[in-house]
Amino acid sequence: MTSLNIAPDRRTELKARYRQAILDAAAALIRERGKPQFSVDELAERADVSRRTVFNHFSSLDDVIMTTCTQVLSATVDEFRAATASTPTGDGSRDGLFDELTAALRNIDLPPVVAYLAGVLAVEGENGRSQHSISDVFTRTTEQISTEIAERTSAIDDFEVAILVSSMMNGIAIVSAHWLARTGGTLDASSRTVWNGLLDRLVSSIRTGYAPLS
Repeated sequence: MTSLNIAPDRRTELKARYRQAILDAAAALIRERGKPQFSVDELAERADVSRRTVFNHFSSLDDVIMTTCTQVLSATVDEFRAATASTPTGDGSRDGLFDELTAALRNIDLPPVVAYLAGVLAVEGENGRSQHSISDVFTRTTEQISTEIAERTSAIDDFEVAILVSSMMNGIAIVSAHWLARTGGTLDASSRTVWNGLLDRLVSSIRTGYAPLS
């Protein structure tokens, strides 16, 4: 009886451990080589698992790489969580929620994350990896951020929160593309000024919308 209760938990623990080992190995290989240029066999060897185990957890090498990138951005979501926790809760209105979201986004350091993602995702698919954009990674985190924001208010329903967050996150992906085009992903005072200027334009555009000016 006891063994039946313990075994499923043990299997779940092992699966989680193997999955994280694969992601950690992928992240290490990317750091060492500067690009996601490795085979499934190399990844399996580094993670100390079989090739079959890799495919038990991920559909493809591309899936491993995208999930690794998403974890990098998820670390920024943790930073976002800390920023929202330190931001005073507003009046629960859409305007107040928008102000909270933009204040939190201004308080996290996104350019280094964007530069990293650009370096990883800009490589044309080798070893069967397809081309993805930074927006794909941001899309994967939108639901998580929506949950964080939804917990801040009961006056706005989940639909409104999802619209607000997706508008902002898609906008951040566009800001990232323009920032990379203008700065090449260089991290210095000048490039951060460019980032802040683009972010200001994004916030202004979303805030005012496209209704005719009175």
